[in-house]
Amino acid sequence: MKSLLYMFRRYRLATLLNLLGLGVAVATFYLFMTQVIYNRTYNHNIHDHEHMYRLEIYGGLFGEDWGCNICRPFVTLLKEIPQVKDATYISPYINKTDVKVGNRTITVPLINMGKPGIEFFTGKLLSGSSKTCGDGHNVIVSRSTAEKMFGTANAAGKTFEGENGDGSKTTVTVVGVSEDMPDNCTLPNGVYICENESVMNEYSEWSFNAYLLLDDGANPKKVERATKLAYMKSMGLSEKDEKRFDKEVNMKIRITPVDDIYFSGVGPNDRGNRSLVGVLTVASVFVLFIAMLNLLNFSLSEIPMRMRGINTRRVMGASVGSLRLKMIMENVMFAFVALLIGILLIVAFQRNESCMKLVSGDIHFASHIVLAAIMAVSALVVGALSAVIPAFYSTSFSPAMVLKGSFGLSPRGRRLRMAIMAVQFCLAFALTIYIGVMSSQSSYIFNSDYGFNKNEVFYTGLSEEAQTKKDAVRAELKKLPFVESVGFAQNAIGTSDDYMGWGRGDNEHHMVFQVLPCDYEYLRTMQLKITEGRDFRESDMKTGAYVLNKTAMAQYKWLVVGDSIGRQNSGWGSQSNYNIVGVCNNFKLKSMRCDNSNVAVAFVIFGPDMAQWGDRCGQVFVRVAKNQDKIEAKRRIAEVLNRLDGSQKYEMWFLDDDLQQTYVEEFRFISQVKLFAIICIIITIIGVFSLTMFETEYRRKEIAIRKVMGSSIGSVVRLFAMRYAVPLVVAFIVSAPVGWWLSNGWLQSFAEHTPIHWWLFPMAFVLVSAVVITTVVIQSWRVATANPVESIKTE
Repeated sequence: MKSLLYMFRRYRLATLLNLLGLGVAVATFYLFMTQVIYNRTYNHNIHDHEHMYRLEIYGGLFGEDWGCNICRPFVTLLKEIPQVKDATYISPYINKTDVKVGNRTITVPLINMGKPGIEFFTGKLLSGSSKTCGDGHNVIVSRSTAEKMFGTANAAGKTFEGENGDGSKTTVTVVGVSEDMPDNCTLPNGVYICENESVMNEYSEWSFNAYLLLDDGANPKKVERATKLAYMKSMGLSEKDEKRFDKEVNMKIRITPVDDIYFSGVGPNDRGNRSLVGVLTVASVFVLFIAMLNLLNFSLSEIPMRMRGINTRRVMGASVGSLRLKMIMENVMFAFVALLIGILLIVAFQRNESCMKLVSGDIHFASHIVLAAIMAVSALVVGALSAVIPAFYSTSFSPAMVLKGSFGLSPRGRRLRMAIMAVQFCLAFALTIYIGVMSSQSSYIFNSDYGFNKNEVFYTGLSEEAQTKKDAVRAELKKLPFVESVGFAQNAIGTSDDYMGWGRGDNEHHMVFQVLPCDYEYLRTMQLKITEGRDFRESDMKTGAYVLNKTAMAQYKWLVVGDSIGRQNSGWGSQSNYNIVGVCNNFKLKSMRCDNSNVAVAFVIFGPDMAQWGDRCGQVFVRVAKNQDKIEAKRRIAEVLNRLDGSQKYEMWFLDDDLQQTYVEEFRFISQVKLFAIICIIITIIGVFSLTMFETEYRRKEIAIRKVMGSSIGSVVRLFAMRYAVPLVVAFIVSAPVGWWLSNGWLQSFAEHTPIHWWLFPMAFVLVSAVVITTVVIQSWRVATANPVESIKTE
């Protein structure tokens, strides 16, 4: 320890920097691994998750793609299959509504599902029973919702006032309380409404996710086959009609384990990416490896100054083994101090709201005891391994030879230290290229042509009360001098992967559309361009009308402007039998994870014949003039809505805000990789700083003599800087293909993505090299400008 303390006193800055570098690496390992655990254990809190599956369908309403929104009769079919223990359905759509508990009005999430309710997924309830859920106005609530509503989780038997579909009030009874599902779970928390069995024969509404629980040892492939045959039977077809079914209906059926649905990309919340999880896992381990290389380089750099002391102790009787063990234990103690620094950094991280946006889930040590133990052991192992080579190297010479000679700069030692540094340069270059590509994709997401003008558009959801007075809402908003147009629709476009789907026609005239209910001013508000026919008119609100995109017209060539989609579908009678009044340009309906080039879209204004569907245009979209103060515009629009409707507190949102939420997982991953890259580059710079510092110390006398002989300060600085030129070039040549490969693999998770620009590679080389050379220049300048007389005297 005396030697360690001596080195700390003599080279305090280098020692502190290496301590901080290892501490940051330890903290990064822990934080990244909590994210890996969060993703890998997605849906593991679901009861009996090893035997639970979700039903998914290819074709039909989903076109040339897989989908998980099905109709409720599929659950009845599943329950009849022998290997299926039980099945139910749940709506993936969360409807928020206001309820009254005593004198308080509280907004709660409502989730519709089939019997037995949430108990199917949790295994049991905290209190109450699901037996009467769905009978009358009985519901189950999650723990957090119960505490929000009643101030206690013991809420079974308590009541609140809710609202029926027609606006009338009713008393609702809580018959059970379920445990909350964690963040890394597909299932939401809220008020669970078990639907009546009378809806189980409705084939028209494909808006539910079906889950099934298989018996132990059940064969999933056989269950998929049985489900397909059961569906064919419900259509009046037998097994011998299978080829005709495959040709005409083009429907495939599969069941996906709940462990895997987060990574499937099928549902709107299935945003996981296994390759990204793998990258984070490798990054977690690699950051410790880089820190170990840095500490190894630091320890090797110290050896020439410690060589005499170590071998003097050998002459005095110390054994080689004890000296080696002592050096290893010194680095273990060094790593222990770095571990404490890492723990403090993690604690500070979890107390910072901005930092916590970089990770998902809980990062407290109490929630990850095993991981915390692995982190501690890994830090100490890094310390021990980093000392093995220096310990064996420093004791491998004859003591007499060491005491006679100088071991300041052996060629073998220089090559080893520079090779270690070159590995760190490779990682820095590859990560810089990777970050450059990620930043390009982020810019592409926000700035590419969406086919509509998302700038200057605000939107928000309307309460049921506000939906009954849309004309007044539009009129009042248009009184604001900066408001150009106001439209109403069911969804914002470009920010989701899940929209309502309709199937129309039959046989050779079968059509599948993504359908967006809207009003007559919505297309103008979004500035979607009409390429054929006309835009919606106010008179269309009385009759109903369609505007299709160009892709829909190209796919279904028999459609023409002025024709009726309903005429192509005798099975639907007169319902939605509206004319196509116009065609709009193609646009990005879904996120860039999907290929928008083949998405057929139908904007529809519902006529009186669709009154039973209710008002599907529950969101208001407001376009303001360009060059307005958007913050002030946002405030004044919300002020108008709050004045017109006191049933809820309104806040307006930018469409760009929705884009941020749509790609939240990708942007979080980008931030994590940026953090990892910055940490690795910082650790590399610490290594360069330490290596240069020690090398200039070894060569202080040589530098002084060079200056006495006439060398300039610039030539001395160039001498040191040029030593890093070749390793930087070689490292770049090696790392450039790796950076391209990593970047290309990540971009494949997007159906639409930016190209990998050639200029990112020289830019990465210049940036990393500039940082490294600047560090070398700063450190070598200090010695080059010292008085040569003093350097010769103190050598």
